Amino acid sequence: MNSKIKAAVDFGPLLVFFVTYYVYGIMAATAAIMGMTLLALATSYALERKLAPMPLISGIMIAVFGSVTLILHDPIYLVLKATVFYGFAASALGIGLYLEKPFLKFVFGHAFQLPHDAWHTLAWRWIGFFLFLAGANLAVYYTMGEAFWVNFKVWGILPLIFIFTMAQMPFIMKNQIESPAESTEG
Repeated sequence: MNSKIKAAVDFGPLLVFFVTYYVYGIMAATAAIMGMTLLALATSYALERKLAPMPLISGIMIAVFGSVTLILHDPIYLVLKATVFYGFAASALGIGLYLEKPFLKFVFGHAFQLPHDAWHTLAWRWIGFFLFLAGANLAVYYTMGEAFWVNFKVWGILPLIFIFTMAQMPFIMKNQIESPAESTEG
């Protein structure tokens, strides 16, 4: 998929949510993110003939929690979607560790090779980070209010994820296993 289309598919629903919130309010923004997420998933499938698991799970959760938000006219359910999603991600990583199958290796194993213990350490770090995001999501909503939460969701979470990911790079580089082709070239 072309990088501009991928960016639109990945971030379009969130940006539409943000703009719609400030023009029409939380209920319209909820409906907008539901529709845009469905469109993003359909576009992704049409272009790649497959759907990545995490966007699909997130899309299903947006449909369910967004529907409850609209039916009950209560934004707390949309807020809870993010907390439940981060809790789900942390749980999935924890189950992978328990089963001795670090799921991060399945996701990122094509990008870099790490020893088994390093995959475990990285998984524990992500579990902690996802639990932090789950708690921060609720804390921001309940202490700062809805408008601040919307800004945090759009302009806070993404930079936090980027910063956390970049903070893991020294650990990844330190533990990177050279492929046989790389070791014979040097």
